[in-house]
Amino acid sequence: MKLAILCPGPKKISYTTKRLIEEAKKKFRYVETVSAIKTKLGIDNGLEAVFEGKSLADFDYVLPRIDSKRAQIGYLILRFLDDMGVKKPYPAETILIAHNKFISMEVFASKGIVVPKTYLTGSKESAMEILEKQKMPVIIKLLSGFGGKGVMFMDDKSAAKSAIDTMKTLEQDVLLEEYIPNPGEDIRGIVVGDEVLASFKRIASGDEKRANISIGGRGVAFKMGDEMQEITLKCAEAIKAKICAIDMIQGKDGVKVIEANINPGITGIEKATNINVAQGIVNYIAEEAKR
Repeated sequence: MKLAILCPGPKKISYTTKRLIEEAKKKFRYVETVSAIKTKLGIDNGLEAVFEGKSLADFDYVLPRIDSKRAQIGYLILRFLDDMGVKKPYPAETILIAHNKFISMEVFASKGIVVPKTYLTGSKESAMEILEKQKMPVIIKLLSGFGGKGVMFMDDKSAAKSAIDTMKTLEQDVLLEEYIPNPGEDIRGIVVGDEVLASFKRIASGDEKRANISIGGRGVAFKMGDEMQEITLKCAEAIKAKICAIDMIQGKDGVKVIEANINPGITGIEKATNINVAQGIVNYIAEEAKR
């Protein structure tokens, strides 16, 4: 069997991708790391997606590892793969949903999943009107932020107004989100297939409100209960992803989902849980490739 791991570009391969390659070589005869930005898409009496002379249609499975910066080209490649019938963990549409924080929240809410109150506007005036009606603190986000970047905790309205001014100067839409009081913690579940393969709690460092491992948060083992597992699987189904991470916060009013991630790192969760997440992912895709 042949596996292609579709990465953002030709830069240094991440730890997570290295782990996936390591495990994949135990299950697949051939494993190729494919650069999304170097992949050539062509339309000529049919569709072709080619990387270094090799057609992606010739692989038994393609595992996308596309970040938000390359969401547009990633979407186009997966759209081609959808039409070519290539097996993968989610359709092209999932990239557009998961890499846009507002669309993610809209999809979850439409399925009855509880999320923080969230507002989006392209107008500075409208953003200020929304802000005036909110209790502080609030969260201001970039639509395509990742790894905790582009997420701003604002406990002062004048500071929040300055952030909105800056975002509009940079021609960014403004996403305002309700702050869920918590001790700087969130809970992540990794979905593989139809189960939650692993889960852990991420705890922010010091006065930081963002718990992302990539910005200094630490992971601790945490076993999801039945309710959280059900919510996690429902979220994955809502975005049509068979491999993803779902983040949530436990507030005084219950669990609220804050984000979906289709390109999750596994460093923190493998260390915290001693679960071989990379092996679990590869075992799943190997079985899917055989079908």
